[in-house]
Amino acid sequence: MKKVLTLLIAVLLVFSFAACGSSSKFDNGYYNYATNQFAEEPETYYSEEAFDSATGESTSLAETQLPGGRKLIRRFELDVETLEFDAFVSSVKQKVAEYGGYIESSSVSGNSYNYSYGMRDASFVCRVPSEKLDAFVNTVGGLGNVTYCYEDSEDVTLNYVDVEARVASLQTEYDRLLELLAEAENIDSIIILEQRLSEVRYQLESYKSQLRTYDNLIDYSTVNLTVREVKRITEAESESVWERISNDFGDNVYDIWIGLQDFFVWFVGNIPYFIIWAVIIVIIVLIVKLFLRKNPRYRAKKAYRKAEKERRKAEKLARKNGEAPPAEAPKDEENK
Repeated sequence: MKKVLTLLIAVLLVFSFAACGSSSKFDNGYYNYATNQFAEEPETYYSEEAFDSATGESTSLAETQLPGGRKLIRRFELDVETLEFDAFVSSVKQKVAEYGGYIESSSVSGNSYNYSYGMRDASFVCRVPSEKLDAFVNTVGGLGNVTYCYEDSEDVTLNYVDVEARVASLQTEYDRLLELLAEAENIDSIIILEQRLSEVRYQLESYKSQLRTYDNLIDYSTVNLTVREVKRITEAESESVWERISNDFGDNVYDIWIGLQDFFVWFVGNIPYFIIWAVIIVIIVLIVKLFLRKNPRYRAKKAYRKAEKERRKAEKLARKNGEAPPAEAPKDEENK
């Protein structure tokens, strides 16, 4: 009995290690999990259609192996403008909860002392049940002005089926190894079986983790929402040329008016700095003048300029009265 049991364990382990060693076949889907044997033609596993012998019709792989049909991961990206930023953010959080979803991450920037124009923007990563995704997007789009919308769908049906089949195969092997371990009496066989059990358990948990990740992405679609606070909603492009010119002219006038307002606010807000700089400049000028007044050369030059100014004034007056002009003031070496 022991010899027979040892022989069965050895045969099972040889096939198990052979299946794991030939990773190219196992990873590429050459293994038939329904019969626990390697398929002669790998294409049969990845075929998009399966033949039903009972009805004589071919059905899709997802419909035959997955009760829910195709496995789709849907993602949305939305950029929205709003005049009422706080109300919009509050409404988004409320709608996510109403639709049975949750906010995976969020961030708000702006409204700081040095932030440009005082405008704010927010980013949300919303996870919404897939069956309610379209209704949620329409609802959020109606709360503001949508400036950008992008949808992406990823079909992971074949990958899901592949991972699910690997889980089933590994679970079957795991159960068989437990049965053999319960009947094993040889220490060497027990050690080998426990080692293989550890390997199978690790692979099984890894594939189950992939399934859980897939289920989360499939059941809860992702909506990347960006909200921008604006003072004026962006108008849709008009078909008429004159309407486009009128809109562009109005936008430019509006931008100039906003720019003047911002400049006025900046100027009035920085008046305290202007006063401080004016006081500093006046103090520097007074210090320089005080220093120059104590300089003899500067005082001599100043006296000469004053005398020359008086002489030119007297000369102009003498010419007007027909008198002889006064003599020019003597120049010393320092005033040359």
